[in-house]
Amino acid sequence: MRLRFQTACLAVLLVAVSGAAGLLRALDDIRPQVTAEAEPPWLPPAAVVRPLFLGYHALAADLFWIRTVQYFGGHIQTDRRYPHLYRLVDLTTSLDPHFLDAYQLGGLFLVIGRAYPEAIAIYRKGIEHNPGRWELPHDLARMYFLELGDIPAALEWFQRTDGLPGRPHYVPRFVARLQARLGLVEAALEMWEQMLETTDNEWVRETAEQEIRKLRARQRRAAGAAAPAPRPGGGGPR
Repeated sequence: MRLRFQTACLAVLLVAVSGAAGLLRALDDIRPQVTAEAEPPWLPPAAVVRPLFLGYHALAADLFWIRTVQYFGGHIQTDRRYPHLYRLVDLTTSLDPHFLDAYQLGGLFLVIGRAYPEAIAIYRKGIEHNPGRWELPHDLARMYFLELGDIPAALEWFQRTDGLPGRPHYVPRFVARLQARLGLVEAALEMWEQMLETTDNEWVRETAEQEIRKLRARQRRAAGAAAPAPRPGGGGPR
């Protein structure tokens, strides 16, 4: 994950000098509050934040991304409700439109929170600002397939991914499966396994492991249902 810790001290100094320290302190109000439904905190638009960091927009994005991860992590361990998550991800990616990790993980956090329209908005925003990257159309296609069951939309975005440089070797196989509407459970299992292998985020790993267990149980049930019934008299199939 891209976090420029080596310049964090400079960022903190800039925050203090420019008055942004107060703004960041205000964000403490959005730490998990499971006992009451508070009004949404004030999150400024990127146009307000940028001048406070004197041109260090990417550093500002890093600081807000840290806040975003802390916010998501706190809520996934408590009430699993994320009312301010989209606004945090949107602010982070507006400060740095090329912050790929924020688009990918932020979109995935929103998916885990079942905020699908917001996740779509983040993925599309990232695709608009990073048209040559395969990761975001890939993740959007995966969400359409795994979460929404929208095969035409998933196929469209996997096809777009297939035309981009550096895309994974398995993308053409997914395109063929979706076009034929065959092997969809196997495709879903492979997608989750790929996610499990490539992520270092513990919450994403936990979600992937749960989905893999569900899909493997589904495969076992399907195999059991397809097995020939025993013949009368106890004789098995010959």
